[in-house]
Amino acid sequence: MLSGMSTMRQVEENILSANMSGIGSMRAEELAVIQQAREKYRNMTLIPCTKCGYCLPCPNGVNIPRNIKLFNDGFTYGDVETSRGIYANFMAAANRAGSCIQCKICEEKCPQKISISEWMPKAHAVLGEGKPY
Repeated sequence: MLSGMSTMRQVEENILSANMSGIGSMRAEELAVIQQAREKYRNMTLIPCTKCGYCLPCPNGVNIPRNIKLFNDGFTYGDVETSRGIYANFMAAANRAGSCIQCKICEEKCPQKISISEWMPKAHAVLGEGKPY
């Protein structure tokens, strides 16, 4: 498990939680529910971003997690117009996916191994140019 921790208190809480767990501590029924939820969630999103922020800072100023969230939200909720409105009206042009220069520095840091340099142009096409998914 990857847990984005930014304070010592969070580290201590995660250690405490890990100490209370153990291999085989979940029943098969519990594991099945988790697997069903995982599959449902995967089918609802296009980009498997956890918003950890490890891809930042982008040398070109792109807010990668926010672009991915807007792109995924439009798809997940079937409301791409709201995502397009936020993209156009509440994000600086330099922070938008269209500013990505495909340098791939972010990909080296992404624990999810997302091909960010391939997704940013797609996100901009949908959010900034009005193209369909």
